[in-house]
Amino acid sequence: MMENLKTWYVALSNRERVLVSVAGVLTAVVVLIFGILLPTMSALEQAESGLDEAVQRRGRIEATVAAASLQTPAAARPAPAGIDLVVTQGAAEKGFDLVKPTNSAPGQVDFRIEQARAPALLAWLSELESQGIFITSITMRSATNGSVTVEAQLRQTAP
Repeated sequence: MMENLKTWYVALSNRERVLVSVAGVLTAVVVLIFGILLPTMSALEQAESGLDEAVQRRGRIEATVAAASLQTPAAARPAPAGIDLVVTQGAAEKGFDLVKPTNSAPGQVDFRIEQARAPALLAWLSELESQGIFITSITMRSATNGSVTVEAQLRQTAP
């Protein structure tokens, strides 16, 4: 195959060889730029952008957690209604799709939220703490589009 190409190239006139050589170099440059360099640069820019967003999101979450941990339970006022009602209404007001199992103990509620933004969720949990409803356990897992899946157990303080 290579021998056939060499024979064909040698059989060309000088002008044709120059044109074929220039066309080959231009093709190689175009492939290098549009096939290798631009996609690589685009991927790097997207990676940097994703990293910046993740760092900012983590900072917001850490700041919210720090603010929530500084609140003292003694200053909390108890919720005027039952914990089920307060949690269900609060979740609906904030736009969370709350899934509750039926076997919760009195003064406690277990729930799951399939998709929520972490800052909004943590702000809502802080509001609940100010109403005398505290987190017994919580599990947050990252989900699609920067959201989280949450499983939590909350308990209400005695009035």
